[in-house]
Order: sequence, then structure tokens, then C-alpha cells
Amino acid sequence: MESGLDHHWLVGEPGWWKLPTDSSQHGNRRGESSPPESWPSTNAQEGGRGWTRQRLQPVAPSILLPLAWSPLFLLLSAIPLVLPERLPTDDQIVSALFFSLSWALVLVPLYMARSTQPMSRGTILSLPFDWATFAAASAAFALHVLTSPLFGWASYALFWLAWFRTYRRIKRVLQIPSSRWLLPIDHSKWGSESMLPPEWQVTSESWTTGPIAALDCDYGRLAISGASRGDDRFLAVALIDRSGFVHDPFHVGPVGDALAAGPLSKPPVIDMGLEWPERLLALDAQKQDSAKTAGI
Repeated sequence: MESGLDHHWLVGEPGWWKLPTDSSQHGNRRGESSPPESWPSTNAQEGGRGWTRQRLQPVAPSILLPLAWSPLFLLLSAIPLVLPERLPTDDQIVSALFFSLSWALVLVPLYMARSTQPMSRGTILSLPFDWATFAAASAAFALHVLTSPLFGWASYALFWLAWFRTYRRIKRVLQIPSSRWLLPIDHSKWGSESMLPPEWQVTSESWTTGPIAALDCDYGRLAISGASRGDDRFLAVALIDRSGFVHDPFHVGPVGDALAAGPLSKPPVIDMGLEWPERLLALDAQKQDSAKTAGI
């Protein structure tokens, strides 16, 4: 199964963008930019040596569809309380079910989408969710039980405020593409302390399929991790935002511009790495025919 998807490993599955399975994915996609000229880079069509972008599965579809349904259930949660004793079951239970479902449709997809990303990090509390307003709304709800029903409507208004503020935070997360940059290396010769600049905080001296080093920045942290595909080993560089989602450090926008002009103005590793394995390249039809002819 893995070998059958090798040629999509870097450019991404066409189905992620609802493209035909045989479609060509040359050049940058929307929102992607190229690294600075100081970076020895290539792409999945050319191969050779250098850093190459690996597109990760977009998280937007799995987050936005359930998010679109969540306000409906938040609205429905108030109806049994506005029109009491109109249901064949307990109003409080129905309201609580609608309320729980409305927030589950926000939190569960966020957590699952982040968990599927390689190099992601963080707990449920670090998700792009307005926990502060949600906590204030919960406190107001508790006061409504203990004191006046007016606190109940204040609580409901605060929950709506938490939803809209959470939506804005999610929107910011989804504006940056999900990608990382890979460099094929001989992992047996890797030494973090000797090969990385001193400003990087080393977490593993030897190569590993996990965190190797990190560098804090204004937008979260830049992370270096190990990655593998079959017998091949890679270094991976990505931007991890404060909510733990993985982003392409080289993208169109103020964050990408600041990173390219600042901490990523030069590659963290001087070595150009090994040749890219041909099986991982997304060759067009003409090059595939040439490769097959050359192998005869």
C-alpha cells in the first residue's frame, strides 16, 4: 500500500483537493511560496538534491463541516427552555444534549484533525478555542442555578460570544497551508549539536522519528523532526502554531514573509542532503515513459 502511494507522498493525494487521480500538481498551490534563494531547494517533479515541500492533508474540510452545524444545535439548546413542557421528555435533558453536541462538533474535529498531522503538539487546552469566555459562561450558568434565572441568559449570550471568538481563531489557523519541508539525509552521520546553529534548542542529539530541535518565534515555534518513508530518512522543518497545528513556513502572507526574512532566511542545515529517491517524485507522463524506457 505504501509503495503504491509513493508518488503522492510529497505532492499530496489529488482527492484532497477533489482533483482527478491522474491530475498533474506542478508548481505552487494557492497560498504557497518558495523558500529564500539561500535554501538549496527542489520540487517533487525535478528531484535532485535539496529541500522539498511535502503537502499534508488539508484540515479545513474535516473541521469546517461539523463547525457549520454546531451553531444550529447551540440555538436548539435554548428552545426547550424558552418553550417549556412542549416535549415528551425532560426539557433540561434535551437542552443539555443539544448544548453538548454543539460544542462536541467544535472540539472533537479540531482535536482529531490536529492529531493526524505529523509533528503536531499540544493538549486539548491549546486548541484554537476561546476557553476564557467559555469558562466565564459556565460560571454564569452556575450562578443562574444558585441565584437568579437572569444569569442563565447572560450565560447563553457568553456561550455565543465564545463560539464566534472560537470561529475567528479557527479561521486564522486555516489560512496557512499544511505542509512541511523535507531533506533526505544519511541519518547515521547526523549530530544535532554539530550540525545545527546554536540558537536551535536540541531535544535529540541523534536522528529520530520525532522531535530533534526547535526554535521559538513570534508565531509559535519552528520545529525540526525526523521523518521516514520505507528505507529513506529525512529531516523535516515546519511551523507549529500556538495551538499545535502544523503549517508551511513558506507561505504567502505576513507570517511567511517574516519567517523568510528572519529565522528561516538561511536553512538550518548547510548540507544539501542526498539525492531524492525517484520513487517519491511526482513525474509527469513524459518523464515516466522516459524512466521506463531507460530501465529496459
